[in-house]
Amino acid sequence: MNQVSPDCGPRPAAPIHAPNFSTGSAPMGIDPHRIRDAILAKRTQIAALELEWSSASERAAARAAGGTARLGERETWDRATWDRYLSAASDCQDAYMPRLRRLYAEVTRLEFLADPLPTNTRRVA
Repeated sequence: MNQVSPDCGPRPAAPIHAPNFSTGSAPMGIDPHRIRDAILAKRTQIAALELEWSSASERAAARAAGGTARLGERETWDRATWDRYLSAASDCQDAYMPRLRRLYAEVTRLEFLADPLPTNTRRVA
């Protein structure tokens, strides 16, 4: 089969490639491996931010305790240390939450691209 080119001369038809993905996979033109890699990268950033936030809160709790609290052993913390930790975490949430919310939203969008059609759709009777 030939297609007509703009100068009205015949040219060979473009080959037709069948997509090699199922109906529930990523939209055409989007590499699912790159999407998964991006999701993993965002989750790594989330984990790093959460660890940074937790570490900053632990350091603040230890400073307030006069250095008597053992940071790595939360099971040894008393109620006052936990209160200082939670207070410090609350005080610095403005430094972390906007970035975390943005990253969570990006992961949600990427997950939707990776699997746009949910596999466990319920039928409504």
